Amino acid sequence: MSRLLFFVLLVAVLAFGAHLLLTDGGERRDLGVRERNPDEVKIVAVTPPMIAAKKAEESRRAVQSLAGAACVEFSGLAGADMARAREAFATLKLGDRLQERRVEEITRHWVFIPPARDRRAAETRMTQLRGQGIAEMSIRPDNAISLGVFSSEEAARRFLSQIENRGVRGAEVGAFVKELRELAMLIREPDTETVARLALLQRDYPNAQLRAVSCP
Repeated sequence: MSRLLFFVLLVAVLAFGAHLLLTDGGERRDLGVRERNPDEVKIVAVTPPMIAAKKAEESRRAVQSLAGAACVEFSGLAGADMARAREAFATLKLGDRLQERRVEEITRHWVFIPPARDRRAAETRMTQLRGQGIAEMSIRPDNAISLGVFSSEEAARRFLSQIENRGVRGAEVGAFVKELRELAMLIREPDTETVARLALLQRDYPNAQLRAVSCP
């Protein structure tokens, strides 16, 4: 009886040991599987200490120079960065103390006759212009008459001079297409913490400038 009990206990111990061994091995194998592409793990970038110290010093000077400014302008934001910049500024929770300023560039100029009182009057004027040798024209939705669109103001003014020599009067040169060149953010009464966060944010936009300005 004692011998049978001994063998039962021995088998139980061996079975328990095998269970622990198999369980441990399974967990190890599972950890190996969980690690995806271990050979491809790499450090993307590390900022050298000297550069990091230089950036920190630049931020400190910027904060010091803007301390107490009534208004601060964060300019130089390209159109492609507009959405990302707006999200970043939203996290500052500036409310009505934040204003956007669009810096636009004229890319097309046009020669035109100012809007007539109605379309019929515009059509009558077009008939007069055809008699003066103007062939290509179009009526705009506001009843202005477009005589031509040009890539530069100089070219538009040359054309204006030509048609004036034909007797056309009342034509003008103006901006036809404006494109966003950059976006500027104006912050009223920024506290020290806000200025510090702006200085850090400036690092994410290489062409950005942070300066004190007169409040509008």
